[in-house]
Amino acid sequence: MLKISTKCMYFLQVSIIAFMLSACSSLKITDEIVPSDGVQGITISKKSKATQKILDSATIYFEYDSSRLSSESIKTLRDIVELMKTDKAMTLSLQGHADERGTREYNLALGQRRSESVSSYLIASGLSNSRMEAISYGEERPLILGSDESSWQKNRRVEIK
Repeated sequence: MLKISTKCMYFLQVSIIAFMLSACSSLKITDEIVPSDGVQGITISKKSKATQKILDSATIYFEYDSSRLSSESIKTLRDIVELMKTDKAMTLSLQGHADERGTREYNLALGQRRSESVSSYLIASGLSNSRMEAISYGEERPLILGSDESSWQKNRRVEIK
């Protein structure tokens, strides 16, 4: 597991926010293919049914070799923002993943870029960076085993827990 010091994470997040603010006019949002079969949600104990419904679908999928958020991803993230604004004590773990293609090091970096992309959106939406942790598992924790496009689509993700 890739660990980043608090100071380094803070500097990285501030840099990302500055970059995103400077690039707001060039933000490109793409559509994505979201697999619907075989993807399991997360479970949180002692949460309301509404909270649970939002968190069950809180997986963000990405195109091949990309950390760009799609319009479908942003819809999911808007629900997360509203939930976190309601529950001020809620914190998140943003766990970035990649499919098996590429080197281990490249996939760890790609998973980190994906989790930071989600984190940057949440911060830009008014949430504190202290309420979330962006980490990467690269290709180490595939959701679906397989070497085909269907499996790869489901493994290119950020799980929000």
